[in-house]
Amino acid sequence: MRLLKFLLIFVIIGIFAISCTPPEEKAEEYYSKGMKIFYKNDPKNALVEFEKGLKYDPNHDRLLYQSGNCYMNFHDYHTAIDFYTKAIKSNPKAYNAYFNRGQCWFYLQDRDKSCADWLKADSLGRHNMADYIKHCK
Repeated sequence: MRLLKFLLIFVIIGIFAISCTPPEEKAEEYYSKGMKIFYKNDPKNALVEFEKGLKYDPNHDRLLYQSGNCYMNFHDYHTAIDFYTKAIKSNPKAYNAYFNRGQCWFYLQDRDKSCADWLKADSLGRHNMADYIKHCK
């Protein structure tokens, strides 16, 4: 009987320990799952995984950036801009977030904002920006 109680307590402690994965690790798991789905050209289901990850770490810059990419795929540029802005706030050196936000502003026909973001992406070291910024100066 004592052995049974010991085993039961051991199992309960084991289950509790497994369920206590740090939030950052859970966010990374959902990021990885979402990326695998995104690369299969399924942004709708990738976004589901990214949203799950953001529940664990709402400032995860890559989850925010990839969520923006999903919304850009849906042509929902305003929502994409919101996610890119959050990604930039989380990681001010995220030059791809600046670049993609600039793309969204371009699609929304706001040349000043697109140029500002493209110039920032260029200043942060994003490659191949010459064609984007040549008319911005």
